[in-house]
Amino acid sequence: MPREIAPDAPRERQTLRLSESKLNSLREWATDGTGLTVAARVRDSDGRIALVRNGWSDGWILPGGAVEPGEDPVEAVRREVREETALDAVVDEPIVVFEQSFVAERDGTERFSARYVVYSARAEGEIPDASRLGVTEEEISAARWFETVPEDLHDGDLLRRYL
Repeated sequence: MPREIAPDAPRERQTLRLSESKLNSLREWATDGTGLTVAARVRDSDGRIALVRNGWSDGWILPGGAVEPGEDPVEAVRREVREETALDAVVDEPIVVFEQSFVAERDGTERFSARYVVYSARAEGEIPDASRLGVTEEEISAARWFETVPEDLHDGDLLRRYL
């Protein structure tokens, strides 16, 4: 895993129970890659929050994604926000770090661990239609500003207190 990130940020534990096929698809990222995911709580001057929907989530999510090998986490979160919302974010401090355990759905055995860091960020502007967002076609199904955090926030039980 990369160097210690955000040593002063609150830490939360998260257990992700996944199928063998999903665990296998993430194994290389977690064991040979960075094992690090970043996201941003992007707010504008009116206090709205930018959220996106994609094909894998159960609701709205923070813009973010995997940190590439050799990539600085702050640069990664800036890149992900731009790809998923077209906003140029000013990234501030991390607000929480989730220490994640990836376990097999079948037997509960831990297969690997990773970290998910949520940064505070600021941006202004309009979010374009989802067809113009994401790296691949259909990656982002929707993106928009919200006045309040929606009920259908993916991992809302973990994230809501930080948003």
